[in-house]
Amino acid sequence: MQSIKDYTIANFVANLKFVCSYHSSVSVICRKLQINRQQFMKYLAGSSFPSRYTFRRLCDFFGFDEYEMLMPHDQFRNIVRLKPIESAKDIQIPTYFVNLLTTAKRQKNALGKYVGYYYQYYNSFSRAGFILRSLIIVYNWQDYTMYKRLERLKLESDGSAPDVYKYVGILATVGDRLHFIDQESITGHELTHTIIYPSYRNRVTTLTGLTMGVSGSDQRLISASPTVLEYIGRGIRLREAIEGCRIYESGSAELPAPILDALRRSPAADVTRALQVPPLM
Repeated sequence: MQSIKDYTIANFVANLKFVCSYHSSVSVICRKLQINRQQFMKYLAGSSFPSRYTFRRLCDFFGFDEYEMLMPHDQFRNIVRLKPIESAKDIQIPTYFVNLLTTAKRQKNALGKYVGYYYQYYNSFSRAGFILRSLIIVYNWQDYTMYKRLERLKLESDGSAPDVYKYVGILATVGDRLHFIDQESITGHELTHTIIYPSYRNRVTTLTGLTMGVSGSDQRLISASPTVLEYIGRGIRLREAIEGCRIYESGSAELPAPILDALRRSPAADVTRALQVPPLM
């Protein structure tokens, strides 16, 4: 049975995510509050609850009383006086997107060989000269092929706790290319699109392509990088695999040489960093 404390924390997390969704990014909120972003992400994940002082600051910032932020989420939404979110059955989807989802639904068997765990490598969007290795699991859900991605923003030499980000997405084939499209699952403020060349062999080993997204820095720069997916199996030692997810120096001996070679084949002038486009203003 869920304790009152757990229930209260769950309410707070749901309400905090909801009010955060009306701001441009978590980075902006943390900057205005002058609060540590890593600690704030723990509040959003429900792994930590703010101190009394910090909780009051959060309530003042978002414009709510303390008891309101702890209310059941449905009641909280009524207080904000927003139109309730439509249920999945009520959402009207344009015909084009219905066709796209129908196509993805029919590809379950064709995409079956890609089910399993992968390491993903690409040039870090926030640290020039470094490579990020994340963990992906591709799986079947109903008639779709879905995937989850885990990032741990931690340097090899850093002994502190890492910043952890989780993404949920869908995999589909369009125009003989694999398209991985996901959204960050804690705040919903980030979308990533990875396009991969398919494998024409029965056994999947290494896949290459391009990853596009937004950097985690305060500038939120639109970024892109060559990417490599390394298949590591359907049954793995998950804890060990997660430990291997971190930020590596571009010449690290811990990274497989073929992976580094694949990342360096890009025609870009500087292949040790992500391509980033600043805003015009």
